[in-house]
Amino acid sequence: MKTNGAVFSLLACLITWSIFPMPNTWAKQESAASIQKQLDDIRSQKKKKAQSVKSIDSELESINKQEKQLNQDLMVIDLKRNEIQLKIDKLEQQIAYTRDEMVMTQEELNEISLRMAERESILRARVKALYEQGNTTYLDLLLGSKNFGEFLIRLESIQMIVNQDNQILEEHQKDKDLLTKKEISIKNSMDSVKLLMEESETFKITLDQQYQKSLVLQAALKEKQDKLTEIKDEEEQALKELMAVEAKKIAETKKIKRPSPSAPSKSTMKSFRGGELFLPLPSNSYRQTSAFGLRTDPFTGKSAGHNGLDLAAPKGTAIYAAEDGVVTIASYMGGYGNAIVIKHNDEISTLYAHIREGGLMVESGQEVKRGQKIAEVGSTGRSTGNHLHFTVYKNDNAVDPNEYLN
Repeated sequence: MKTNGAVFSLLACLITWSIFPMPNTWAKQESAASIQKQLDDIRSQKKKKAQSVKSIDSELESINKQEKQLNQDLMVIDLKRNEIQLKIDKLEQQIAYTRDEMVMTQEELNEISLRMAERESILRARVKALYEQGNTTYLDLLLGSKNFGEFLIRLESIQMIVNQDNQILEEHQKDKDLLTKKEISIKNSMDSVKLLMEESETFKITLDQQYQKSLVLQAALKEKQDKLTEIKDEEEQALKELMAVEAKKIAETKKIKRPSPSAPSKSTMKSFRGGELFLPLPSNSYRQTSAFGLRTDPFTGKSAGHNGLDLAAPKGTAIYAAEDGVVTIASYMGGYGNAIVIKHNDEISTLYAHIREGGLMVESGQEVKRGQKIAEVGSTGRSTGNHLHFTVYKNDNAVDPNEYLN
């Protein structure tokens, strides 16, 4: 009988639960669990997107290094091309000068040839005279003298003839040697210049080919960079959308956990009117390197909008929360590197970017207090040095932080 009574009691309880609704607390717990599951899924997607953006940033950084090296290579090639062109210009001048020398030398050769022709004519006349005299020799002419005086005259004449013949022969030989030397010298000079010209032109052709290949590679890198940037923009947009959904879900979670409708949220802050945010870095620990608005981009050198303040500070400098709020982002954010976003109320959020590796000290969904240390200064992402990039968003639009800082 006791057993039947127990069964009856259990059945009565089950009937009662089926008739009356579940307590509101249970419904809230179920709803919170559902939202938490959605948050976990969103954060998993966020993590994948952040990793994808980080991977693209790494590729873009590699491309930037390649582009930088390529630009240096192009500059070196261009300088070499200019040098070799100057050398070719000088060689062309040298060839022109050598050709002028050849013309002048040819004129000299013509004169030498005339002198040699005149000497040959004299020598031929001498030979002809000797031939016509038959077997008569200089000795016969001397012995045929009628007296000693005529002998001396004939001897002097013969000596003059012999000396003249010897001089003619010597000068003739000198001119022949000079002619040969000049011809060889000019030929060697011209051959040498032509060889240098051929080598220079070949080298210039090689440099031109290298330059063209570098330009093709540069174009390919630019195309790859553009595609990666496009993909990165899409990934970052998807990441922002996930962050917006995450922030909404976090707000829903806070609303469910709120003890009563009349109790104010701890993370709700009054509407900003200016000069109300806590300075995110210790005073006297930083210097402002970029203001809000237009500036010269340190990477492109072009004028571009800047949506916050850049505050240069040593690596590891403490970063503080500007006001009470809920952390909606605490992860890698593309060009911002490691970053934190805190939602302070329905209007205002703040961004803290370029946090050092291992410098994130809060998590997404965590409530933070004004002046609480949340991170440390670094140079992750698209950064040229250790600094904090600080942005204030009002209704999702970036505004000048100076209007909100104490």
